[in-house]
Amino acid sequence: MSPKPAFDDCPFGIGHTPLTRFSIDLGGHRHELCLKEERHNEFGSIKDRVAWHVLSGTIAQTGPVSAVVDASSGNYGYALARIGERLGIDVTIVSSPSISAYNAAGIRDAGARLVIAEAQPGETSNAARVRGARELGEREDLTFLDQYSNPLNPASHAEWTAPEVFADGPFDACFVTSSSGGTARGFSDYLKARGNPVPLYLVEPQASGAFLDAPQAGGKLKIPGYGSQRRSSFSGMKPDPNMIRIDEPSTLAAFALLHEYGLAEVGLSSVGVMLGAIDWLSRQDAPSCAVCICADGDERYLDEFESRYVPSVERADYDAARARLRPVIGSMERLAEARERKALQA
Repeated sequence: MSPKPAFDDCPFGIGHTPLTRFSIDLGGHRHELCLKEERHNEFGSIKDRVAWHVLSGTIAQTGPVSAVVDASSGNYGYALARIGERLGIDVTIVSSPSISAYNAAGIRDAGARLVIAEAQPGETSNAARVRGARELGEREDLTFLDQYSNPLNPASHAEWTAPEVFADGPFDACFVTSSSGGTARGFSDYLKARGNPVPLYLVEPQASGAFLDAPQAGGKLKIPGYGSQRRSSFSGMKPDPNMIRIDEPSTLAAFALLHEYGLAEVGLSSVGVMLGAIDWLSRQDAPSCAVCICADGDERYLDEFESRYVPSVERADYDAARARLRPVIGSMERLAEARERKALQA
């Protein structure tokens, strides 16, 4: 078990995020699609939990720290910077050129230092971030938190996020994306430890290979946090998770449609996870309930959606996905609103 203090002693508004339930028509059945909305954490993402648990656990192990450094693609760095700002701890985040403008601005606004690591030939962007963070830690005597390999990362989900989610069950299946691997491994460990038979699904684009399968040769990831091209340090889950591949044009198209219909304000990787759950529900022969772990909110992507994300895919693929997904997304309805409507009709 991870050291304490951790969750009950967290001084920030992290945890107890809402579960929003939708009904959706698929395959002749009315299914339930549940979204664990981690955007409601104080600093806006599921990485709030990781940043707090990794930092507080490190302090519990080593004693007080004055300056820390870590690698991050964005959300974790944002959360760690905000936590450091509140606690009076100097924070350095090493990220990649692909970091979102929202997260980069937020890290700097919190008073943290943001360092962009350029990958060397043959080096992945993740490896470049980790190398840069480790070297800075050694050179400047900073505490390197090493979230990508630190067991406190998956522990934050096995001991915190997953118990919250399944307290609101039952569910027939659970869906996550890999990102750095901590969420998927934490949920896997939680389910295994309790003998819970609910299947866990990873939802990834084709170019991802964090846990299963090699990444597609020459493929590039287009959405931050949606899959990973590095083998996760937390791989080796038993049993192996199930895999559903959802392409980026579909994810981007569904994101736009969810806004058009005013249905959900979750981030891009979360929309991919939703589509994985929708794909699974469409193949069930009876009404089923799927829960999706939605890592962050749409505010991190809206400003760059048309300028950065949509141009990253073929426009014809994006338009075709919008046409295909429109009736699916259009059939979604918040359960609370559906029940209210039926009551008024009765």
